[in-house]
Amino acid sequence: MELSFANGLTGVTNWWPWAYLALVVFIAGMVKGLTGFGFSALCFFALAPILSPLAIVPLMFALESAASLHLVRRVWSHVPRRWLAFLLAGSVVGIPLGVWLLNYWSADLVRTITGVVVLIASLLLLSGTRLFKRQSDGLLACIGVLAGIANGMASIGGLIVAVYSLSARLPLVQMRAGLIVFFLAIDVYGLMWFSGHGLLGLDTLYLLLVALPIMLIGNRIGF
Repeated sequence: MELSFANGLTGVTNWWPWAYLALVVFIAGMVKGLTGFGFSALCFFALAPILSPLAIVPLMFALESAASLHLVRRVWSHVPRRWLAFLLAGSVVGIPLGVWLLNYWSADLVRTITGVVVLIASLLLLSGTRLFKRQSDGLLACIGVLAGIANGMASIGGLIVAVYSLSARLPLVQMRAGLIVFFLAIDVYGLMWFSGHGLLGLDTLYLLLVALPIMLIGNRIGF
């Protein structure tokens, strides 16, 4: 049975969707603690059989906010602040557009586009390809716009930033620290847009109450 905003959660009595949700969030939480990104991308595809995109993305924003807040104190001294500032500036523009696309595009279209983006980004990360030979603040802001759109639409902006960071040869410690703080800022900002579009409700709260403690345990183990 699919858990979705369309059907609500009150009629879901089978135990296996909840057990599956817990397993996915736990594993993705460990990945988040280890790398600083990848949590939402893993959850989006793994949870697609039981949750609609309109249910997954707001939940991921809430969980990413909690995960980043849980880790930010430990990584703050390693954050590349100029890198973060321009990335956030672009994301502030991109996130509202991404949320709008999620709200008005069909679930199948969102899944298809997300799948293509994740596949390309994963192949680039695996191959170590540097797409951008020259670095600039303007380019970083444009990457922020793209990451904001991807995050608002499918909570996968971290992969786009990771691909750029590979090109920039950003040290792993700095990239992880920057991504953790980046997600905290854009997810809190994104949640305000979700609320404005009426995409936050009791279903998100129920799912969050189940997933949050499990994710934090995975975070702790992964970090």
